[in-house]
Amino acid sequence: MSEAVARLKDMLSGRDVELGTLRGLLSGAGEGQGGSLLLSGQPGIGKSALLDALAQEAAGFCMLRATGYEAESQLPYAGLHLLLHRALDGLEGLPGPQREALSTAFGLAASETAERPDSLLISLAVLTLLSESAEAGGPVLCLVDDAHWFDHPSLSALIFAARRLGTEKVAIVLATREGCTLLERSGLPGLELKGLSADAAEAVLTLRAETVSGPARTRILAQAHGNPLALLELPAVAGFEGTGLEQVPELPERLVETFRARIESLPQETGALLKLAATADGPELDVLLRAAPLFGVGAEAIGPAERAGILRVDQGTFSFRHPLLRTAIVSVTPVARRLAAHRALAGALTGPEDADRRIWHEAAAATEPDERLAAELERTAERAGQRSGRPAVIGAYERAARLSPASENRLRRWLLAAAAAIDHGDAERAEQCARNAEAVRAEIEAAGHLVDVQLRSSLIIARTVTRFELGDLREAYRIAYAGAEELGRTGGAREAGWLLCRTLDLAWFLGDREVTTYSELFMRLDGVPPEDPAYIVCAYAESAIMLSLRQDLSFTPYRLEDAAAKARAAGVGDPGALITLGALAPILAQDEAALALAAEVLAECREHGRIAWHSPALGALARAQAHLGRLAEARASAEQALTLAEAAGQAQWLSQVSGLLAYLAAVAGEQESCREYARLALTDLAPTVMSLGDSWGRWALGLLGLGLGRPASALEHLRTLENGPAVHQLAATRALPDLLEAAVRAGDHATAEQALERLTRWAGEVRQDCADALVLRGEALLAQDQGTAARGFTAALRLYEKSDRPFDRARTQLLWGERLRRERRRTEARLPLSAALETFERLGAAPWAERARKELAASGDAARPSISGNGVVTPTNSPAQAALAVLTSQEAQIVRLAAQGLSNRDIAAQLILSPRTVGHHLYKAYPKLGVLSRGELPALLGTGQA
Repeated sequence: MSEAVARLKDMLSGRDVELGTLRGLLSGAGEGQGGSLLLSGQPGIGKSALLDALAQEAAGFCMLRATGYEAESQLPYAGLHLLLHRALDGLEGLPGPQREALSTAFGLAASETAERPDSLLISLAVLTLLSESAEAGGPVLCLVDDAHWFDHPSLSALIFAARRLGTEKVAIVLATREGCTLLERSGLPGLELKGLSADAAEAVLTLRAETVSGPARTRILAQAHGNPLALLELPAVAGFEGTGLEQVPELPERLVETFRARIESLPQETGALLKLAATADGPELDVLLRAAPLFGVGAEAIGPAERAGILRVDQGTFSFRHPLLRTAIVSVTPVARRLAAHRALAGALTGPEDADRRIWHEAAAATEPDERLAAELERTAERAGQRSGRPAVIGAYERAARLSPASENRLRRWLLAAAAAIDHGDAERAEQCARNAEAVRAEIEAAGHLVDVQLRSSLIIARTVTRFELGDLREAYRIAYAGAEELGRTGGAREAGWLLCRTLDLAWFLGDREVTTYSELFMRLDGVPPEDPAYIVCAYAESAIMLSLRQDLSFTPYRLEDAAAKARAAGVGDPGALITLGALAPILAQDEAALALAAEVLAECREHGRIAWHSPALGALARAQAHLGRLAEARASAEQALTLAEAAGQAQWLSQVSGLLAYLAAVAGEQESCREYARLALTDLAPTVMSLGDSWGRWALGLLGLGLGRPASALEHLRTLENGPAVHQLAATRALPDLLEAAVRAGDHATAEQALERLTRWAGEVRQDCADALVLRGEALLAQDQGTAARGFTAALRLYEKSDRPFDRARTQLLWGERLRRERRRTEARLPLSAALETFERLGAAPWAERARKELAASGDAARPSISGNGVVTPTNSPAQAALAVLTSQEAQIVRLAAQGLSNRDIAAQLILSPRTVGHHLYKAYPKLGVLSRGELPALLGTGQA
């Protein structure tokens, strides 16, 4: 038996349960039940041995294996490339945006969009690549050792794929030390390795150190705490049997000491070569051997390290047998020698493809400011940004800032580092960069110079955003507000205007008082000409705010089309800014324009692969669709938005979309779903952060009560919109017709009159037919005589002929029919009631349809089948509707998209699934729907192919 085999057998002693778990994962993947496992434990506990054992048992599997490397932990997608390089032949088979994103991330191609590829799109590409590899060449096993040393983007992409394997023939095992936050919060199934039992530890020690006995044996067992590597290594320490063992530190420091002793026993040149290897940022053997002479050692010095089992050499790469070996070497390397190692490695990286790595080593060896190095690092950061490598970008900008001799450049680079850290979600690091930038600004101003207005604006934004991300909303708003005032006073009025656009989100979260303060500052802002894009965009936001707070504009509101066009003309391409504009539009009843803008932004995000923006864009689209009464479309968009928000971990969009889904569930009469979505929407994001979905959740609960005939409950929920901190938000305005109806039905005419007064002021300002129709309906509801009521309902319905909003139109018909029936004009009541019933049934608005059906029965017309748009009579609950009702949410989403003509790959890209999983769900849905193929879906669902 070879030494390696014997060692593996010893390391696996007492691990039968763990091996069984891993074998089960392997078996499931072979049968099409993909799965993942997070294997965690302290160094030396046996994680690598378990991975080796699993690899030996994976006959018939395509093996993808990699080990995390600390020196590469800052290189974006280095770990992922190391793992997937054997599967890259499948790149050509990926959908275009995914192929481009992954190729750009790996440096195999330049981005066609001149933008860094979206990390979520790269993650989806990994999932698709693994799925396609399993389909083409048999089941796939991915093994990652020391996953905690994988760069953050690689690890995030792997976690994303591991959580969505579903029916894929893929198994992923990630081995990590304890304490890796990203992995611990990944949600992956975990298996924590503990120390061996006392009997197993005794057996390992007996097999590997038969001569150790007595007190030394007792001390080894006590010191090792069941750690297999410690049991194998500690007996080899010279003089271990002697006294003083009680002073030995705990693991893993004890193992580091053990490794140091082994390293120091090697020839001097070999020790020097190991110091160079420990400094290297990659596993390429040729780079190490080229650097060796520059470090003063010969390439042949590697031999003793390999024979001693410290270095492994395989297929042109080298690796340390255990990460603690590298730690031990670094700990005994003087600073001067580490700097010399960096210089040698820089000299060995001569190819153009090695430019970024070379400059990293040069910068690491630098001991004083150097503008050339700083500028090169800045370019390195820009290239890393194209590959979505945020950690590398941050590090490069930080090092560039420290190497910058000129204060202006140092300030600018600290701000670039802060912005990169914000993008990466590392608020604490971003705040430290912003503090450093603030210190440089103070240094410049102390010398009597004024910092450039653009840099001052960037600094204020960085400080604002970091405070916001750290949960200190009040301080963030204070910084932004004071900053806008300062910029306005010191010649930066235009920058102050754009800063106010950024400040609006903070004010919106904090409540109506801050929104009012924001509004007052904008009104005092001088120096921005009315034709300036910043003025137009801010004025559009101002008009929405003023109207939502006071129902009083005193001027004609800007058109959304104009504000968006001005923003684009000024170079504002950020989807967030355009989505914010679109979100304000419904306050001004510019719903069609909001729909068009949301669809435009969504199309752009899809075209450029910016999947992270899909959820907010889909949410904006869904809200516009809901306002326009396109309820089925709104629900499909909102469900996709929710799926994407969950995939991206976007808590703020989850809250907002949950509120919208609660509203749509209320329309459908789905009580449990409505209340659950509302609960999610009403949960504050942080102690000082009002939930983004709060107002929609309360509106939903009020609408649910109204639809179910519980006006008192509806009134209670809807009143909170009038008195709470979200009074300025959209729902408080657009829910006024529901508040009015609930008050009338509950007999609270004073509240109804107040609601009508507000509704009338709002409609008078926005000057839109849809708003005027709601006012006419409210007046008819409160009218005392028949003639006034009839004229109001008739005029409202006439306006809906110009801009059809089916849900609002049907509710108007229902209310008119109810009034006619109460006035004993039963024959006249049947026409509007029948029309309302048909629309409610078509929209799936069950409680409203039931109200119309009951009113029809009370009018003497028996509840009858609904009439479709083409005049064909169909049962109220058609077989297709019944079948759709039994589909799972994911099946329903997939079926709707398939009915539109989308391929499995297109559907997978939208829903963040693999094509195989999409096919699996369609296969399950067909029998439920009573169809044999996707070709029958358009006719069944009444959907035209796109």
